Amino acid sequence: MPKTAQESSRSERAAQTRQRIIETATRLFARRGYDGVSVDEIVTQARVNKRMVYHYFDSKSGLYTAVLAGVFERISGIELGVLADNPPPDVAIERIVFAYFDFLKKNPEFVSLLLWENLQGGKHLKALSPSITKAPILERLGPIIEEGIRTGQLRPDIDKRYMLIDLIGICLIHFSNRYTLSRTVGLNLEDPAVLDEGVRHAVALVRHGFLKE
Repeated sequence: MPKTAQESSRSERAAQTRQRIIETATRLFARRGYDGVSVDEIVTQARVNKRMVYHYFDSKSGLYTAVLAGVFERISGIELGVLADNPPPDVAIERIVFAYFDFLKKNPEFVSLLLWENLQGGKHLKALSPSITKAPILERLGPIIEEGIRTGQLRPDIDKRYMLIDLIGICLIHFSNRYTLSRTVGLNLEDPAVLDEGVRHAVALVRHGFLKE
């Protein structure tokens, strides 16, 4: 039986309330970490009743894991998107680097949440296992790498897991260490032009590292 207009309106309001809680919690947790934020602060800034947090997420911990799941789902979708048409290795590598730079630039809260979670030993991500995994992108990378090795485009000793770690690390450091590096190497990593140059350097580096040119 289709929903009545009243039921649809109620469902829409509920979805908006839940999303407002998520967005507010994401911003606050990214700024101060799990221990630095209270439920009272979240509901005050989200302008919702406190019971809504427990209705939708059961607990502060449940809300935090929902925040983590949301930001990781965003990047997972992008990873799969750039490899959807099974591109050749050189194209795949460039796409991943450009996609990571673009995502990290547009989602600074992801970088902060990632750093907080690593400081805490990944304890909240454990609650999401195995839903938070790099298995989907690794599964798509596998055949691309195998074909690249077969055709001689890629070095034969490449392991897709280490390749992905290297690609993530080369991109992430421009954002995770942007303040310290800006002060110590004389480049303003918050300047879009500097980041554009950074992505070009990153692409050149990974091409020379992985491709047989």
